[in-house]
Order: sequence, then structure tokens, then C-alpha cells
Amino acid sequence: MKIRILYFISLLALLGCDDFLDETPETFQTPQGFFENEDQLNEAVTAIYNTNRGLMNDLHWRFGENRSDNSSFQYNPNDRGGLANEEVDEFVMLSANPRLSEYWNSAYSGISRCNFALENIDRVDFINEENRDIRRGEILFLRSWFYFNLARLYGDVPFVTSAGNSPEEILSDEFLERVPVAQVYENILSDAQQAIGVLPNKGETESGRATRGAALMLKAKMHMTLGTTEDFILARDLLEQMQGYNLQPTYSSVFDPANKNHSESVFEIQYSFDLGQGSNFVSRFVPFNSGRDILGENGPAGSRAGQNQPTQNLINLYDPQDARFLHNISFYDDGIFVEPWMSKFNFGFEALGDRTQNVNFPMFRYADALLMLAECYQEVGGGDPVVILERIRQRAALPDPSLSAAELADLEQTIADERRRELAFENHRWFDLVRTGKADEVMRAHGVEQKAEKVTVSSQAYTNIRTLLGIPLGQVEEFGFEQTLGWE
Repeated sequence: MKIRILYFISLLALLGCDDFLDETPETFQTPQGFFENEDQLNEAVTAIYNTNRGLMNDLHWRFGENRSDNSSFQYNPNDRGGLANEEVDEFVMLSANPRLSEYWNSAYSGISRCNFALENIDRVDFINEENRDIRRGEILFLRSWFYFNLARLYGDVPFVTSAGNSPEEILSDEFLERVPVAQVYENILSDAQQAIGVLPNKGETESGRATRGAALMLKAKMHMTLGTTEDFILARDLLEQMQGYNLQPTYSSVFDPANKNHSESVFEIQYSFDLGQGSNFVSRFVPFNSGRDILGENGPAGSRAGQNQPTQNLINLYDPQDARFLHNISFYDDGIFVEPWMSKFNFGFEALGDRTQNVNFPMFRYADALLMLAECYQEVGGGDPVVILERIRQRAALPDPSLSAAELADLEQTIADERRRELAFENHRWFDLVRTGKADEVMRAHGVEQKAEKVTVSSQAYTNIRTLLGIPLGQVEEFGFEQTLGWE
């Protein structure tokens, strides 16, 4: 499925056409023909949130964590069907790897939904005009998020802001021209700023919806990714505007499904077992050889489990008494091997036979914002990063949360290490490595460690650390996009 076809399919889906794959429509209906009232517009916005949930649940962690030194995979010699996932981890992907096209297609599906809603929002009557601005802010926030990730992962990408008024426009070369990444950032920084201006504060809208704090944090992430001194100053100022957030008293309570959308939550991906929309992280991340020992009656573990497996390098970074270590990582002993596994989101199952849980995913949380602010203070001044670091470490219940002399002497590395401990398995590590220029160095060292620890790692693995993904092969072949340097 190509991006242009995705736009057409998304449009027809929003129009409610159930049989569009079987019949050729005689006329072209535009998005303007669908939205007639506020409820329909709200349904369209909900559909955008659903797209983001699917992207985060199925794909984002493969590039934010598996592609970093935080995690790898448990090799299963009896199931080689997961080879495409392993290629992501080991930096041996070709542009035909299906994970590349799946991420691309999912992100652009979300963008197309954003564009459909934006083109209709001023044609719909709202009972309360303030809600129109809020919905617009949510759409701009989510579209900026999709484009931010596409830019971070692929570099130059098509930047589409129109839903398309005809099949010819949707399928035209001009409609989907690949643009320089600098232009993408210019556009999404503007959109994020607009979202900041209209979104409500935390507590003033339904749980799970974007807020002003989420938009502030997203824009700050964009500036820190750009990485100039001016950008760090702008990021610092944005983060200092975040009000009404506090760290939870314990680390485990941050993720507890009994404590969703708490004071530390800036933006959570919503999952609800009661609505048939549970999260399935645990069934993917348990060791594949654990059978029913972890999943219980919901087992046995699948042959393609053992994903996002913590690396020994990450394990070694923690103090054994660190509450984050004790919560994030568990160990399974089958009597022959001891396998570490990512237990961060394991809070049990709601019903027997169902492998989903009632656990939300923290896309943005205040501990991340504080650590970003500490990095800004270290880069451009304006505050004390040590105070922030020790506040984070205090919550981690370390015996001594104060920084050592060595840590004080290299605050840049200390902040990076603290981000890694605090935010492990929340899809930040790879992007942190890239924006700080450490990806090649760290991942080559990671490759040496992996080859020493696993006899299954090929000699070519981790030798070509490409910080940008290739444009999916189907896009290149169909539409003539110039392939990213170093990809085939």
C-alpha cells in the first residue's frame, strides 16, 4: 500500500464506504461531504488518536528502543519468521524491510486523518466555539507528532497538508513532493505553537486528550532535536511554562493502571480493557520460552515473544537497589538460561484467555520534561541541573541520591545516563543518541558487546550505523523518490 493509495482509502473510510474495495465509485466524494456536525468532527479526531495508539503499540518501540543499546531480542532458532524485526535491531535492514513501510504508512494514515478534519473544522457548527479551537489544537498537535517522528526517522519526507479534492490531486506528483527536513521542522514548529495557544491546561479536558503541556513539551523536543544554542534556550523557556505537574511518589505508581492520567502524566496513550482496547505489551516482551510461567492462563508465550529484551549494558547501568531497575527489568530462569525481560508494563491481566492488559503507555511524562530541562540548564544556563537530577534520583529510592564527584565532573553524560535509567523502554533512547551525536559511537560499542554475548549475531551486524531510515522500497519504485544515502 502506497502513501497515495493510503490517502484515498483513508478518505473513503471516513466517508463510511464499506464496499469501496469491491466497487469503483462513479463520483468522487470529498471530505467536505462527510462532516455535518460537531459529533462527526469529534469522531474524526478520535480516529486520529486511535491511529497514534496503533503506531505506538506496534511500531514505535522497534525504532525508539530496539534500535538503541537499551534492548535487543531473544533469538529463537525455531522461529525465523521474525527476521524483519531482528534486522531493525542489528542495523542490517534493506529498504524492502516491511517495518519501514509499515511505520511510513501508519504515520501518513494518521496525517491524512488530520488533514481531513482540519479541512472540515470551520464548516461545522459548534455549540461552544471554544471547542472548535481545542479540537483544532488537538489535530495540529497530533499531526506535528506524526511529522516529527517521520522527520527524525526518515529525514526529508513528503509534507502534505491538504486532504485532496479529487483522485487526480491525490495521485499527482506535486501533491506528495518530498521536502527538506528543515522545512518540515519549520512547519511543525509553527503548528505546535498554534496548538499551545488553544489547547487547555491539564485537568480542563477529558483524560487522554492533548493539552497545552503536551504541546509545550512536543515543541521543546523539536527544538532540542535541532540542537542549536538558540533552540536550547527556546526549549528551556517552553519547559519552564509547564505548570500543574508533579512527580508521583513512587516509580511503579507512574505506570499502575489503577493510577492512570495522574499528576506526572503529560500525555498517555489510552488503553481500556473494558472497551476491548487493552494493551498487549507484556505478551510480546516476556521470554518466548517462559510458557505459562509469566502469562499464566493467558499463555503460553508465543514463539515471537522475547522482544525488547533488556541488554546487559543497560542492566549494568542501574544500582541494584534502584526502584527503576527493580520495576523495569525482571529475570526468567528456565533451569538452563536466565533471560532478562522488560516487565515495566506488567500489571496482570483482566480476564483469562486475553493477552491484553489495562495499562496505558506514557508518551510524555513530567520526569522526561524535568530531565530535558536539566539538559537545557546544562547547555545554556538559567537553572541548576543537579537539583533536578537529585530530585529524580530521590524518587528512585537510591540509598544516596546525591551525585558523585565523577558525575558532577561530566554532567552531560550524567544527564544522559539518568535519562536512560528513568525512561528506559519509553522510546526515547535512540532519538537521544541521534540528537546528541552519539549514535554511531554508542551503537558500534553495543555491537561489539552483542557479538560477544550472542553467537547468533552476524559479522555484518552493527557495522553500518545509519541514523536515518531508508525510504520504503515501494515508495522509491512507484514514485521515484531519491533513496536516502547508504540505502538500497
